[in-house]
Amino acid sequence: MNNNNTPKCTLYLAPSTIPNAGLGIFTSIALPSGTPLPGGFDAAIPISDMDFHNDGSHDAEDYHWMFSEYLWSSGSIGKVMEYEAEKTSGFSWGYGALPNCHFWMINVMESSCDFDTVGLTPENSPGAGAFTGHYNRLAHAYEDVKAGGELFVSYGTNWFTTRESYMGLVPGEDDFEAGEEFIETVSELFESLVDSTTVKDDVHYMGQVRVDIWNMIVNSPYKSRPLAALPKAYKTAARAMDVGIMQTEEELATHSVEYLEEHGKCLDHIHPQNSTIPHAGRGAFATRYLPKGTVVSSAPLIHIPDRDILTMYDDSEDGESRDLSKPIGQQLLLNYCWGHPKSSMLLCPYSHGTPFINHDRQDPNVKIQWMKNDDRYHNSSWLDEPVSFFDSEWTTKLMFEYVALRDIQEGEEVLVDYGKEWEEAWNEHVKAWNPDENYVSPHELNKDYDFPLKTHEEDASVYTDIFGYHTGTDKKSGEREIHRIRARRPDPNNKNDGFVYDLEVIGSGNYVKRVKDVSRSQMHFYHKPYKADIFREGSFRHEMMIPDEMFPNAWRNL
Repeated sequence: MNNNNTPKCTLYLAPSTIPNAGLGIFTSIALPSGTPLPGGFDAAIPISDMDFHNDGSHDAEDYHWMFSEYLWSSGSIGKVMEYEAEKTSGFSWGYGALPNCHFWMINVMESSCDFDTVGLTPENSPGAGAFTGHYNRLAHAYEDVKAGGELFVSYGTNWFTTRESYMGLVPGEDDFEAGEEFIETVSELFESLVDSTTVKDDVHYMGQVRVDIWNMIVNSPYKSRPLAALPKAYKTAARAMDVGIMQTEEELATHSVEYLEEHGKCLDHIHPQNSTIPHAGRGAFATRYLPKGTVVSSAPLIHIPDRDILTMYDDSEDGESRDLSKPIGQQLLLNYCWGHPKSSMLLCPYSHGTPFINHDRQDPNVKIQWMKNDDRYHNSSWLDEPVSFFDSEWTTKLMFEYVALRDIQEGEEVLVDYGKEWEEAWNEHVKAWNPDENYVSPHELNKDYDFPLKTHEEDASVYTDIFGYHTGTDKKSGEREIHRIRARRPDPNNKNDGFVYDLEVIGSGNYVKRVKDVSRSQMHFYHKPYKADIFREGSFRHEMMIPDEMFPNAWRNL
């Protein structure tokens, strides 16, 4: 039932206020510092060893990998991801991908991820390893944000310094401070000109002198980051001389709420929570009543012209390179991208909630469609270009809309048809799946300190795929790998930890240190590298399928 009191959208995708930055993300309501941001949490997809599996360097453009512009270090995602592979980055598709960076206006901070697979493991679910367990990456307002304000995160200075060849000199926080001081100096200069000139009553003449001087400054051939921090237009510079650069930048970084309602794309119609679909993990749910025809979400698309770059390979005999004769699976990212059986092209959406949308072939309540042509969001001429065209394109100019096929009630799960091929592949996977009755989840061990660990004497193989660290082992070197749990016995004086253990801890150089009377709360467990569920042989992988009637003929290259 429609509710006329349903609140309006509070989070929008719209053209960024930063010149040449493409799209940005905006709030239509004021957000006091510390306020959780709308749209719910982000998740993060681990992407591992891309250069190794492609025998090259994405920095050198040996293969087309536009995701390099959107990835976060595994350390910023969370410790679990750090241990999953030798070189892992995380793709966080909401606040981790949509906001731009303005070092003088950072107003959003994100937490690291938690890890949880909603109880689905290789022991009980064919869906284990088919979705990311890195979730609950929460964003909050770091500073007060006005209604209509653009949201900015910090990419880190290194992100820009490594891209100077095509981005130029992007000012950092220190550069804006230097620019602030320079503005004050120029303001004093202009005042002195007024006091000394014999034509000080000629307002027009003096105004033009100031404009000319300012243009000469900002167009100086001697480029620097502080210079790049200065307002380009004299009108803005004059405002900055009165109120400071910070104030003028804040004014420039704001759209009116009316502008957002007319030109923006709503991002908080859906939010994530545990799915109602068996084995699916998490899903997307309607935040409010959504009538038939509503654009439930809009998602920019990152293109991968050659889907084969997501193939993972075993090591060669020397251990230094890939063995092309031994493919071992696909990156988990494949499950979050759309494709077509007659094309090498993949399109991977990023937006709040859309990657959480699960499959229903019989009764989907949304469909995907191309956005209507709009140079700010979607360039429909790209649909007529061959796949080879995308090898030299490093921006997102295509966009899906997820459109309600019927009325969707508040709290209802949002579902889309992944296609016949996807459903057939999933059904075959379920038929072939067998539970791993010997599976031990390190993450479940970390939740339950009362669960008794088996010792090495009891079962030397039970923890072969996981390792742990003892927080008190070595304060200088930090974490140490636990190879053996030698004994356990109840501790009647410790009601919280139930058992204490004697450990053999292996450090660098196979140094062994024996530690006695260690409580469970001092131990934490992780999968060993390449032993997590997503790396298990037979984990389900299949792209979602773009309907044949909307797939461009120009892309059918297989």
